[in-house]
Amino acid sequence: KGMNQQEQLINGMLNKENLLQILRTSSVFMDTDGGPRIKVVCRYQQFRAARKICDRLRNGKNQAEKSGVVWHTQGSGKSLTIVLVARMLRASQDLNDFKIVLVNDRIDLEDQLSKTATLIGGRVNIIENTSDLRQQLSTDSSDINMVMTHKFQQREESLSLKVAEALGTYQTMPSGKPFGMVNDSERIILMIDEAHRTQGSDLGDNIFEAFPNAVRIAFTGTPLISERHGEKKTHKRFGQYIDTYRLMDAVSDGATLQILYEGKTADAALYDKHGFETAFEDLFKDRNEEELLAIKKKYGATGDILEAEQRIKAIAVDLVDHYINHILPNGFKAQVVCHSKLAAQRYQTAIEEALLARLEKARAAAKPDLELIRKIAFLKAAVVISGDGTNEAAYITTARRQAKEWNAVDNFCRPFDLDDPDKEYTGIAFLIVCDMLLTGFDAPIEQVMYIDKKIREHTLLQAIARTNRVKKGKKRGYVVDYIGLANHLTEALTLYAATDEQEELAAGLKSITSEVPVLEERYQRLLQLFAENKVKLVAEFVQGKLPDVEADAAVVHAAVNLLKDEKIRADFEVYLKKFLMSMDIILPHQAAHPYRVPARRFGYILRVAKERYKDTSLSLGDAGQKVKDLINDHLISLGINPMVPPVELLADDFIENLHKHAGGNAEAKASEMEHAIRKHCTVHHDEDPAFYKSLSEKVENLIDKYQDQWELLADELEKLRAEAIKGRQSGEDGMSKEATTFFAHIAGEAFADGKVPEEAKAKMKELMEAIVDTLQDSIGSIDFWTNADKQKKTRSEIKTALTLTGIKELKQNRERVAVEIMKLAKNRHDELLKGSTK
Repeated sequence: KGMNQQEQLINGMLNKENLLQILRTSSVFMDTDGGPRIKVVCRYQQFRAARKICDRLRNGKNQAEKSGVVWHTQGSGKSLTIVLVARMLRASQDLNDFKIVLVNDRIDLEDQLSKTATLIGGRVNIIENTSDLRQQLSTDSSDINMVMTHKFQQREESLSLKVAEALGTYQTMPSGKPFGMVNDSERIILMIDEAHRTQGSDLGDNIFEAFPNAVRIAFTGTPLISERHGEKKTHKRFGQYIDTYRLMDAVSDGATLQILYEGKTADAALYDKHGFETAFEDLFKDRNEEELLAIKKKYGATGDILEAEQRIKAIAVDLVDHYINHILPNGFKAQVVCHSKLAAQRYQTAIEEALLARLEKARAAAKPDLELIRKIAFLKAAVVISGDGTNEAAYITTARRQAKEWNAVDNFCRPFDLDDPDKEYTGIAFLIVCDMLLTGFDAPIEQVMYIDKKIREHTLLQAIARTNRVKKGKKRGYVVDYIGLANHLTEALTLYAATDEQEELAAGLKSITSEVPVLEERYQRLLQLFAENKVKLVAEFVQGKLPDVEADAAVVHAAVNLLKDEKIRADFEVYLKKFLMSMDIILPHQAAHPYRVPARRFGYILRVAKERYKDTSLSLGDAGQKVKDLINDHLISLGINPMVPPVELLADDFIENLHKHAGGNAEAKASEMEHAIRKHCTVHHDEDPAFYKSLSEKVENLIDKYQDQWELLADELEKLRAEAIKGRQSGEDGMSKEATTFFAHIAGEAFADGKVPEEAKAKMKELMEAIVDTLQDSIGSIDFWTNADKQKKTRSEIKTALTLTGIKELKQNRERVAVEIMKLAKNRHDELLKGSTK
């Protein structure tokens, strides 16, 4: 209480007991898809939940007290939490005898969980069938096992396909026999992933029957909690909540993204509304049963309307326009959720036609955007649906075959690669589904879900959570609703958000324009930064209201001068990035239009500051592509290439650019020259530390000497630039250039005030010449800087020389001085070899 976030992190994570356990059980190495191996450290809610589970196992008096539910929202890392529990159990002396059984209900989740489970360490047994289940899980061994839920079913008689379809059940008739007990040990822990989906069914009962005394831990992001679920509510099946981490917890932590909701009724989405004047989508929001029956009688079954080609074509046009305008610029992708397999196939055709029409429109523009044309031409739509058995319709077979040939799901998850002809299917921008991939599908590249299917409660919340995964450049997830799910969304949020979060969530999911007040607040914070530091007329400048160019230039000069302070410059960058993030979320919506000119002009101030202070950290790198294009087009119109880095001090055109940037302002010229020299000294410091430290001190002295005399300061700094360009030209006091460089650096490292006593100077000079000879003899071998043994031998020779020279300071500091000599030698590798006469 009373601590800021940094203090909480320090006190929580660096507590001795916690830190040791994090290092021992909660830090793992993980291979990324096609990338480097990374070290993953637990999030606080993962560590907290795992610890609580272990505590319950130790302190619970019976099965009920040990069991429970971990309610962690979608995308918060439940699979890794399961791994951490297993690692903690294995590392503890009193709990390492537990048999661990990991249960999941889908093949894709089994693949995901099995990859994660390898992080536990040791062998993980994969249960392949029911007989293996009975054999392997009946033992007392404290092993780790993974099993899919459907292995806990027994089926006997086969039904014909037609009979099975008529009954709406599987082709194999369920057995009338109980599943039976497999293992009655109390030292078994069942950890069930996505436990809300099957644990209220016969399969769930069979699992409990198989392990009657086992500890049951349910992991879910959307537990069954509404009254209609009755005794199947997740907490009634498994016990009280062990740990909760809800929607807004994850959003606030940055573990997941906030989702913005945009409702598209028939009026907004359909162009030809003749056949749909009643706005059929609205029936899902507020029609009662009597009205629903009347509408069905007049217009046909719901499925007929939701599969109507005219309606789907109209929505597809709107959907493609939305995608190209809002999502494509930042390189993200879309999922389309529709009513049926037939609707999915029709959506694919309609989206392909809409893409072609948009492509022709782009080509016919007065000034064609060639990059946009190239991107649209690359886009594809794929259908992913399940099969219907041996008598499935031809369009289903075709769609399934195409999805397999395109490797649709994997290529959808990959970024667009327009340059590699072998990766044309990374152009899959639209993944069209009806039931598959609504849950348990992790694709951070998906930013928007277009919904044209009636779904509710936990299924709805799980579906829209596909868009909330974090990925670089992705600021928000989007849900675009073509069927009228607003009431169901409110219902879902009421169930799965804490009471005090419901209003906040509902507002965040209400409309894209809900970001406008955030944008305005961030805009005002930028203006406030300058106002509170006495820089006037910034609001007038960014709004383009000043009378002339001279007035604009005066404000830019004052603003950039303020940014000389590194703290204020860092604040400006942070505030601007947040402002631009909100801009990118709203663009190209008209609500962003009043902020377009301010965005361009703040971007211009950033660019001038970047050039003036040679600060390459100032960039629009984190801004979305829509905002980058907005600002960069403005800079290009002013003759500034945003892709060119600040002009370096040694560049041939430095002086020419200096005069252009300064615009006749002597203070601006002196300031840019000063920061160019400072940056040059920083970049090259390690090549000759003593020389560049001296150069930096000369800059400070000139600034102190010529305060407010900008013309004189600029002239003196230009002379200093000439000295910086030349660098150290020759040796001093009879030493070679290389020996002088090492002498000056080691003097600063080993002697008080960097001054070598007169009586030691001769020995020191002789020593440095000898060390340079040793280095020139050693470092020329091809693998010297990658061969630890060779480096160790040379460093040992240097330490011996330092010890035998008779100079007390060098002998006392020989370890550190030897290391500094080796570091300098590596940085001056080419210069040393160039100066060698051997």
